[in-house]
Amino acid sequence: MDSEYHQTTLRMPADLIARLKSQAALERRSMTQLIADLCVLGLEARAESNERRLDEFRKLGRSAGSVA
Repeated sequence: MDSEYHQTTLRMPADLIARLKSQAALERRSMTQLIADLCVLGLEARAESNERRLDEFRKLGRSAGSVA
């Protein structure tokens, strides 16, 4: 990661922290790297999902006779 960093505090369930620590250790990387990568992947997946939902909404609007 070459971008600027911002330190923040998050409250997460203990079992999730344990899973993240375990996965980071398995991949031999820091939790920071793992969490950052998982966040990027999650945001990309959510953006794709949002775009699909918008496309479906536009199609429904067109089939109902409205202009979208």
